[in-house]
Amino acid sequence: METKGTKEGSGADKKGEIREEQTVGPRIVNVSANRNFSFFVYQAKKFFKVAEEKPIVEMHAIGSAISIAVQAAEALVKYNYATYASIRTDKVEVEREYGTKLSRAKLFITLNKSKDFDKAWEEFEKKRDEQHLEKE
Repeated sequence: METKGTKEGSGADKKGEIREEQTVGPRIVNVSANRNFSFFVYQAKKFFKVAEEKPIVEMHAIGSAISIAVQAAEALVKYNYATYASIRTDKVEVEREYGTKLSRAKLFITLNKSKDFDKAWEEFEKKRDEQHLEKE
């Protein structure tokens, strides 16, 4: 797997720490119910932008995160950032607090980078810049 070194400043990373960024797919995005779908749209778009080979994003979701993964995938396809490659489900065992196991449904959505990605990216950046200028 190829990576590029980037300096990340998010709260999850230590300040100034160099973190390797994945540039070759497929990229797995574990969707959680703790974040809005737009966060996962952003993650996928960011990976598609830096991907050098096999720009594929695979979204994984369990339980209440399934609807968020579907929303994120729908937005990526709607705005021409991605196309659907496959959608599948599986049954997985989730371990609970006291060692008991629970069967849960897991959704896997595989997306390919759209051939129109760069055009969609430029249009989004242009609109965002216009909105920032209007606020000032």
